[in-house]
Amino acid sequence: MAVKSLWNRRAAELVTLVRSMRRTGSQFEINLSSRYRVAIASYRTWLISGSVGLLLSIGWNLWQGILVYEETQIIEAELERVRQLDQVVMAEARNEGIDLSERALKQLSSEVDLANQLLEKRTFSWTTFLAELEQTIPPRLALTSVRLDQTGKTVQLAGTAMSLEDITVFTVGLQNHAMFTDPVLAQHRVGSSGMVEFDVTVQYRQPGV
Repeated sequence: MAVKSLWNRRAAELVTLVRSMRRTGSQFEINLSSRYRVAIASYRTWLISGSVGLLLSIGWNLWQGILVYEETQIIEAELERVRQLDQVVMAEARNEGIDLSERALKQLSSEVDLANQLLEKRTFSWTTFLAELEQTIPPRLALTSVRLDQTGKTVQLAGTAMSLEDITVFTVGLQNHAMFTDPVLAQHRVGSSGMVEFDVTVQYRQPGV
């Protein structure tokens, strides 16, 4: 009987201990079930949208890079083709005895400019020029020198006048004439004879040029 009573008492203590442990453990229970939160859902939407936009941007940049690379390859191929054509032309020119070096090309450019100047001088009409210039000369003014530059566009005039007012009338007449532009009085001075000596530079428009 004593043994049975002791056994019952031990069993009761064990049950009490288990219940006590269950009650103590329940204080640290954590609910891990999901809850719907509006703010978190909004952040999640923005995060997903940003990720999608980033992926699209990366894809677009990769596509543009591919296009630029293809264009670069095309340009390099064209440059190589032009180099080959230049080499062919240089070889044919050497066979024909034609010098296409950089020095020769620079000399050719100066020769072309000289030829153009000669053509302009050949087409220059002194009769027309002097007739147009005579229309601008006032009564109390006389020209002593008329010089043209190589292009036939800049005219340097020298002369004498009774007064500075006559020179002003002359420059105004040049400015108002259809064939002359930008008259500039370079200098003027009173000579030993009392006349005013002057130098005027003006631009001349050739008819038909």
